[in-house]
Amino acid sequence: MKHAYSLNKRVTIPATHDLLPTMHPNMIDHSKLTLRGRYGIATGSAVTDHVLMAVATDFENQVMRKILALSPAELATRFAGGDPVLVAHKYDGEGVFVYFQQGQEPFAFSAPGGRVRLGFKALDALATKLQAGGVQRALLRCELYLDTTRGADGARRSGVSEVIRVSFGNSDEDIARLKLALLDIVMLDGKDLRAQQADFKTTLDKLRELFGTDTNAAAHAQAAEVVPESGVAAAFAHAVETGGEGVIIRRLTRAETFKVKPHRSVDALVMGFVEGEFEGQYGVTSLLTGLIYPGAQVESLVQTFARVGSGLTDAERVALLDKLRPLKVEAPLAMTDSSGRAVQFVRPKLIAEIHGEDLISAEGGREQRTQLIGWDDSQGSYRFLGLTPCPRLSFARFEKLREDKEWKSGGARIEQILERAEPPTPAPTSASTEIVRREVYAKGEMLRKLVVVRKGGDVPFPYLVYWTDFSAKRAEPLKITTDIAANETRAMAIAEQLLAENLTKGFARV
Repeated sequence: MKHAYSLNKRVTIPATHDLLPTMHPNMIDHSKLTLRGRYGIATGSAVTDHVLMAVATDFENQVMRKILALSPAELATRFAGGDPVLVAHKYDGEGVFVYFQQGQEPFAFSAPGGRVRLGFKALDALATKLQAGGVQRALLRCELYLDTTRGADGARRSGVSEVIRVSFGNSDEDIARLKLALLDIVMLDGKDLRAQQADFKTTLDKLRELFGTDTNAAAHAQAAEVVPESGVAAAFAHAVETGGEGVIIRRLTRAETFKVKPHRSVDALVMGFVEGEFEGQYGVTSLLTGLIYPGAQVESLVQTFARVGSGLTDAERVALLDKLRPLKVEAPLAMTDSSGRAVQFVRPKLIAEIHGEDLISAEGGREQRTQLIGWDDSQGSYRFLGLTPCPRLSFARFEKLREDKEWKSGGARIEQILERAEPPTPAPTSASTEIVRREVYAKGEMLRKLVVVRKGGDVPFPYLVYWTDFSAKRAEPLKITTDIAANETRAMAIAEQLLAENLTKGFARV
């Protein structure tokens, strides 16, 4: 077994270029694909070639996940000289690898998850360009994103959630909007290029040679330019002003890469919380926050804004539970987190400082909407008023409680995110959650439970599939997984797959 070089250390991964010729052509499990014509997608664990997955995972861990995040405020001081640096457009999509080999069906996959896609326009365009360039085998790192220049949606850009929604949808026209931006070369015709991060311009030149720079094409090299260090801040500002998610900055003389996104800080009202176990302790797992409209008379209007689970320390999770429990009031509507745990509403009192990267008003033509809720201080109760437009804060994280601010004096005003903050006219909608399917199976002390629910309201993924696996004798007795689906057909397909994979001999329905 040879050792493949990865950045500054050696890892025991077989050198892919030595093994590719002997690999079996069927490198993915086609039984896990959901097919519609040529297009197919598998939710995960569909890559059967362990060497391919190991190399891709190593690249993801040693290169992509070691890109350092910078705030825009740091650019002027960190990049003050005149040395040339590469500033690349940051695409708002899903990171994927593409495996290509002459005579075989190319496919895109995630690592280490193993979600697979094949048979779509951008992948065909990529394969055509590789064939024209005389390439026999390649493993490439790409960004799968949506073309928002076509259609009538008028969206500024589409994020990863919209990419996933389209990928599992039923529209051939939407699938045709998927594009591939080529970011890096992992392997090319027997050459291992993972260690070429210190000379990335050579890699970029090769990407441009093979795939071109026309960003209107279905598959193209990433948009990038070389600028002096002193021009990085201006290049970032221009990228954001023209609708970009941010930039990737690479040094040209050493393996040093940064990502920069817009940074926002918002003070929001704590409206509710979810409690549960974490790291062997019990406390707050996430917060529901909101923003206040001006001009309140008897009833204050609160727009739900962001659910925040990251950024909290273990000590803060425990302490917050003690602060919030005495403030609990009746919920105006049933709301849950992604694991199905109920959101418990609290009296408006605490203000949390939340940090995030960007405000997203629409994705793929779908306007972002959240719950509008009225608070009657004299009655001490909330009232659900419907769904109204409100931007979403991407990558929201808790920073701290603002003990110096009070919500009635503007401590959580919605003007922080909206230039014009006129109280909206709510459009009531059903927010009920319906249990579509519920089955429980037992084998001795072991239990398996399947629950499929349909959420009310205008949401892109109304179906949630919960799978509970309990075994008292196991080191970790309770395991819960959650899947989402855009329609009932897809939800039932996921449910049947869970039953087939997890109900071994001896389980009986109870």
